[in-house]
Amino acid sequence: MIRKYKYTFISLIFAVLFIFGSMAAMNYILRIRETQLLTERGRIEVESPVREWEGWEHGDESVVSGDIEDKLYFLTTKQVEEAIQSWNNRTGVILHDRVTGQISMEEAIKNGEKWLVEMEIGEEKDAASYSVSAELGVGEQKKDTGERLDAYFSFWTVTYSNQSMSAILYLNAVTGKVWGAEITLNEELPKKWPDNRLRLFVELAGLQVSDDEIDSGEIRTQIAIKESQLYAQENSYSMSIGFENSYDCIDYQLLIK
Repeated sequence: MIRKYKYTFISLIFAVLFIFGSMAAMNYILRIRETQLLTERGRIEVESPVREWEGWEHGDESVVSGDIEDKLYFLTTKQVEEAIQSWNNRTGVILHDRVTGQISMEEAIKNGEKWLVEMEIGEEKDAASYSVSAELGVGEQKKDTGERLDAYFSFWTVTYSNQSMSAILYLNAVTGKVWGAEITLNEELPKKWPDNRLRLFVELAGLQVSDDEIDSGEIRTQIAIKESQLYAQENSYSMSIGFENSYDCIDYQLLIK
């Protein structure tokens, strides 16, 4: 009789263990399934606001070229004007990952450092002292059509700063050229900028200066771009913070007439 109860007791124990084991296994499966469902439902694929490079060819209308990964890309005057107009009319910036046909962050930073040297704003030895940040984005517009833009609408915004100066450069993501800049220098620093620095800005942007006369004022200088609706502008002014800190500022822009 005792032996019978013993087997019954052992059977009950195994039954209980089986039930609890089944429940634990079921809970584990449910947790895995729940995690999978949450992951699937929470995964949102954000479409890039720009299209990949579609392989424009060099034609008679091409005015600006870019060298990306040993491949030459060209923009027409119309494409340059479209990119400038979109960027200048932006209400914000939509950041995105680099797409085919656009320069990398490393290339943008390197091109910006080279531009600072060629404009005689910085020197090659200054590169190691810069604190650098960079982001790639396309201008957000008031009226969003919902259509993806071409790769040349994107710009790299690269910021350089050290004890002597700060610079924000806007490089077109396809050509790798600086099409806008905001420079701030300590007033005490010697300035070795070229007398025709606006003309140099245009040439470094990959464009050609028109034969029209330069419109020069006390703080603003403008020059027309050859065979286009574009013109370049330089603003020069001083800025004081408190009673001791004073800075010289220079802004460069490409604009549409």
